[in-house]
Amino acid sequence: MTLHAVVTYKGPNMIAAALKSRTVWFAIALAVLSVLQGFVLQLPIPTWGHAIVGSVIAAAIVVLRIITTQPLSEK
Repeated sequence: MTLHAVVTYKGPNMIAAALKSRTVWFAIALAVLSVLQGFVLQLPIPTWGHAIVGSVIAAAIVVLRIITTQPLSEK
């Protein structure tokens, strides 16, 4: 799917297809956790902890990309 198709597509089918995507759910969870960390939880994580969390997130994105087999338009 091209960027043009994503930007111009409007409809509930695309949202339903997106909600079937593990990558989209990972992004939603990451966004929620980021907001909680920034405003609610404010966990005292040391600098090296941020590096580990960032590395785990990057690895998860790579794994999701590897296991992704079809575009959202085909879900």
